[in-house]
Amino acid sequence: MNTLEKLHQKESSSLVLLYGRRRIGKTRLIQEFLKRFKGIYFYTPNSEEKGILLEFSRVVEEEFFLGFRFTDFTAYLNYLERKCNEGFVIIIDEFQRLANIDGAVSLLQRSWDEKLSNGKCTLILSGSSIGAMHRLALKGDAPLYGRRTAAIKLESLKFFDLMSWFPNYSPEELVEIYGSFGGTPAYLELINEKTSVGTNIIETILRRNSPLYNEPEMLLMEELRTPQRYMDILSSLAQGYNKSSEIEGSTGINRENISTYLNTLENLDLIERITSITDPKAKRGLYVIKDPFFRFWFRFVRSNKRQLELGLEENIWHNIKEDFNQHLGQVFEDICREAIINMGKKGSLPLQMDRIGRWWIKDQEIDILCLEKKNKALAIEIKWSKIDKQDSDRLITKLSTKVNQIQGLNEVKLGIIAKEIIGKEKLRNEGFFIMDLKDLKQQNTI
Repeated sequence: MNTLEKLHQKESSSLVLLYGRRRIGKTRLIQEFLKRFKGIYFYTPNSEEKGILLEFSRVVEEEFFLGFRFTDFTAYLNYLERKCNEGFVIIIDEFQRLANIDGAVSLLQRSWDEKLSNGKCTLILSGSSIGAMHRLALKGDAPLYGRRTAAIKLESLKFFDLMSWFPNYSPEELVEIYGSFGGTPAYLELINEKTSVGTNIIETILRRNSPLYNEPEMLLMEELRTPQRYMDILSSLAQGYNKSSEIEGSTGINRENISTYLNTLENLDLIERITSITDPKAKRGLYVIKDPFFRFWFRFVRSNKRQLELGLEENIWHNIKEDFNQHLGQVFEDICREAIINMGKKGSLPLQMDRIGRWWIKDQEIDILCLEKKNKALAIEIKWSKIDKQDSDRLITKLSTKVNQIQGLNEVKLGIIAKEIIGKEKLRNEGFFIMDLKDLKQQNTI
């Protein structure tokens, strides 16, 4: 909102690309922005030229006369040019669908170059198809490339944002909510805080015909012509097959094609490739699903579709609870990284962190390794469980052995973050970095 306001208050025109996955909050942001400034909002239906122009015409019908219609796309652009000179905010939502009109994006480009850019408006092109936004505006050969004043990519909410949204849930319940619904605002709006997390999962995700039952499929069908292969890959990742060779074996997709599929999913911001923090340029990395909801859906919904179609969602939830807890262990690692990054920004870590990530070599792994340029490190083991002093001592011993395999470190502080830690103060007095879920909440609540 601050970025949009600053751009609109300039004397010159601004072209803003606003994009992000569907239901992430783009339209809501636009609507709130229009409450502050005079503007006009056009929604682009998934239609051909006649249907799109009909919808655009209805928006401005009152300004002219009942039954007013734009004769063609050029007439529509002439209208935009006039509004631009009057200092309006002009929004075209689901902008990528203009490609359904032959030559429309090129005409818009020419209109911006020759007239709109010389006015005093803010033109916001919003889109939820990330692939299409790249093709039309963000890639080097895109028609609108290089013309944007700003590109705003809306991300999902982080775990600690949920604390103010759901004040009645405990921190542990919030981890369960985040691990199943993720941080997409429209998904979170479906949650009924008066009922248990399990009931929300059953009613909103697992139950046939519930709002999120087919959500990932619908999103992939919008982005991809043949989504089945991509869904197989995401299912493989959700089951823990993270290496390219493992994904090949579990999906049956040959080596020549697997890289293309993985690159496409990366470009769609659905997965990411990670490498060990001490070897960032490694050719072989691990692939993970970025969004917790997608991880949950491909692990627990798609694999149980046959039973869920029979209305056995209650049984399924009962049977997957143990696996769900393992799933939360991976989610908790992400939450802890988020917490450590927040603490690093506030200067409340025992070092000036400039890098953070996972470290591994062969079968040895450190969940979080923070590095400072002066060869200092903070190594942290993550456990989604309640641990006592004996457990902590054992984890610290193993962590020390792993750290000794990392070359070039002069000073290392060892630590543990767990759901609950008994004897925290004693461990801290011994010089270790110790936090549990309660500490994370206190450190990261603004």
